[in-house]
Parts: sequence; C-alpha cells; structure tokens
Amino acid sequence: MGSRCAEYLKNKGHEVYSKRIDVSDLAALKRAFKSAKPEVVINFAGVRAYPNIDWCEDHKLETVKVNVAGAINAMTTALESGAYPIQITSGCIYKGVPKTPFKEEDEPNFFGSFYSRMRIVLQATLKELPVLQARIRMPISEYPHPRNFIDKISSYPKVISMPNSVTLLEDMFPALEKLARIRPVGILNLTNDGYIEHEEILKAYKKIIDPAHSHSLISLRELQGKNGLTKAQRSNCVLDNGKAHSLGLKLAALDGKRLEKILSAYKKHLLEIKGKIH
Repeated sequence: MGSRCAEYLKNKGHEVYSKRIDVSDLAALKRAFKSAKPEVVINFAGVRAYPNIDWCEDHKLETVKVNVAGAINAMTTALESGAYPIQITSGCIYKGVPKTPFKEEDEPNFFGSFYSRMRIVLQATLKELPVLQARIRMPISEYPHPRNFIDKISSYPKVISMPNSVTLLEDMFPALEKLARIRPVGILNLTNDGYIEHEEILKAYKKIIDPAHSHSLISLRELQGKNGLTKAQRSNCVLDNGKAHSLGLKLAALDGKRLEKILSAYKKHLLEIKGKIH
C-alpha cells in the first residue's frame, strides 16, 4: 500500500520521500526526517504477516517491534519534526452485525488475535497525541498483490461469508491526499460505504476472472474453532462512515456493478503481469 500511495502522490505532483527506513530504528527515522523536513508523514509500515495474521501468533516480538513500537516511533518523530502524522491502522478490533456499525469512539470488543490486540494497544497510545489514525478494513485493489483481499480470498478452498467493511485502495489514496490538506486528528474510519460479503467477491471472481474457480462455504466456528483452520480468531465487522462524510470524504459502496468493474480492471492487470513473466 505504501508504494502504491507514493506512486499516486507523485503522479499528482507531490514531492514524495520514499526511501526505505526501518521504523524500529528511531535514530534512523530522526536522521531521515531532519534531512527531508516532511510536511506530512503517512505510515503504512507493518509486519508482513504471511500468509495471514496467524503469523503474528508465533512472531509476537516482531509484531510489537513494528506494529506498535515502530508506528509510535514514526508518529512521534513526525510530530517532533513539525509534520502532520497519519497512521494507517485497522478496524480489526471489533466484531458485530451490520445493524450496529462501529463508530470511531466505540470501545474495542474483539481480542481474539494478537494482531488485533496490538492494534488496540497502538490506538490507545496514539489517542493521546495529535495524530490521525486512519482505520481501513479488508483492503481491495484493482492490482493483484498477495495482500489484496481478492488474492487472499480466491486462494482459499474453504471460506466463510460474513458482512464486512472494505477499503478500496483506489478510493483511499485520494482520500488521504485530502486528509493531508485538511489535517484532522483523532480516529477516522476510512472504509467504503456499506459492506460486502466474501461470497459476493468470489462470485464476481468466478464470473470475470476464472470460471473454473471453486470453493466451499464453512461456518465461523469451523474456521476458528478448537479444530478449525486458523490459529487466531478473525474480526468481522462493519464500520460507520459518518465522520468521513462530515469531512467531505465519499468512498462509494462496492455494489455489484462496481465490484465487477474492479474485477475487470484486476483481470487486465493480472494478464499484464503474466505477460511480463512469460
């Protein structure tokens, strides 16, 4: 996401400092910020957690080092340098049905994974500082990538289908550009309107990308129970977008037609990638 955002901002005429820095190295961050004198700092850095967040259960030290301490390093160094700090974080701290979307001030109610618990720790810390915490959920993009939710969900032979908020990266980047201009602080749900279920994505994937694709639906208990497929539990929730709307941000819902449009663009880029490999 960070590389794609940097590319978007450069194409919009912004000067972007995108040299790689280890966020766990506070001294290196301070040297870089002193040299670059950034006006805005957006921190996307996070552990790779491959192939999914179960990785964090077995790599707790690395997770804390990057997702908690590293994010705090980036945001405090930004503040010290006079920059406007934006921390990209996650809405994976809630569980609940779509009838009650979670607002920014709602207390976390999901503690089923180490990844989520550390996001809660980070949120509580940064709430004390003039930082913008932009919460995203299940990132989707027109471009194939192992972290794209389309890539993830289509690779699983067994899936659940639950209502969840999503964030389309192609909508998020212009929103971040505007946020960097108006500079609000606090917590902000940065997701597309409404919600989507896993099965909707897979149906569009089968229709547009791979007619031979197959999967089976399982229950949440089968996924994360005692003998389930995952080590950690999974957050499923819908976030409220009222605050984003009040700031003039409108990330349109991914209805059927728009989802198919996204998958068509995804297919085009996937074929381009395969062509380059061959």
